[in-house]
Amino acid sequence: MSYVLHNRLGSGGFAIEAVLELADVPYRLELIESAPGSHMPEGAVAMNPWRQIPVLECPDGKVVTETAAIQFYLAEKHDSVRTGPNLFVDDSAAFYRWGVFLSVNVYEGFLRMVYPERYLGDGSADVSALRKAASARVGDAFKLIEDVLASHPYICGDRLSPVDIYCAMLFSWHRKRDELPLCTGLTERVARHPLVAPVWRRNFDHWLDRKWADADQT
Repeated sequence: MSYVLHNRLGSGGFAIEAVLELADVPYRLELIESAPGSHMPEGAVAMNPWRQIPVLECPDGKVVTETAAIQFYLAEKHDSVRTGPNLFVDDSAAFYRWGVFLSVNVYEGFLRMVYPERYLGDGSADVSALRKAASARVGDAFKLIEDVLASHPYICGDRLSPVDIYCAMLFSWHRKRDELPLCTGLTERVARHPLVAPVWRRNFDHWLDRKWADADQT
C-alpha cells in the first residue's frame, strides 16, 4: 500500500506532494473540490476534525496532519527524504526548528489574513487591523529567513531539504518581496526543480501573481 495525500489545488499539501515526488515515495493524490481561501467542505471533518489540509493517510492506517509534522514523519520513515538523491537533512535541529517556525509564524499568519473571522470572536474587532498586523508579522519572519540564507544557499545548509519546499510555497504567497532577494531566489530554485515544476504549475499557476516555475518570469 502507498500513502494517500488529501489536498486541494493551491493549498499547503503542495509541500508534501513535492517532497513525495523528490523522495520517490509512492502515493495517491486525492483532491478536495474547494478553492484556496474558501472554507473546507463538511466532508473534510471526517479526515481532520480541525478541518485543515493536508492530510496524509499512511500505509499502516495512521493519519498525520499539519504540514511540518507530515514532513518530519516522512523524514523519519524514508531515507530518501533525508539523504537524497534530491533531498537532504544535513542538520536535524535546523530542520525541526525552521519547520515549526514556518508553521507557527508564517502559515498561521496567512490564516489570519485569509480567515480573520476565526480570530475575532464576536466580530467586533477591526478586520483590516488584524490583516495588517498579520502581514507585518509574516514579513518579519521572512526577513529572519533572509538572514539565514545569507550564510548558506538553503535554510538547513548547503542542500535542498523539505523545509525549503515549505518555505518556497509560503513565500510565493507573500506579496512584499522586493527586499527579500534570497527568499526570492530560493523560491525560484524550488519551483524550477525538474521534479517539482509540474507539481508547482498544477497547484499555483492558475492563481498566483507570478509563474515561479518559468525561468522567463520576473
